[in-house]
Amino acid sequence: MGAVPRLWYWIADRLEYAVTSVRLAILDKICGPEPPTEADEIRERRRERLQKTFPEIDIDRRRPKR
Repeated sequence: MGAVPRLWYWIADRLEYAVTSVRLAILDKICGPEPPTEADEIRERRRERLQKTFPEIDIDRRRPKR
C-alpha cells in the first residue's frame, strides 16, 4: 500500500474517532452517565482504604510533584 492511501485511511480513522466521541458525549448529556457497577464501588472502597492507610503516598496522583 502506498503512502497516499495510508494517509487517507489515517485521516478517515481520526475523523471517525472524533465523530464517535462527539456522538457519545451527546448521548451522555441526554441519558446521563452509566451508574457505577459493583466493581467500580469495590475499587473505590479499596482506593479510599489505601489512601487512609498511607496518607503520605499520592494514590490518585492528584498532588503536584515536588
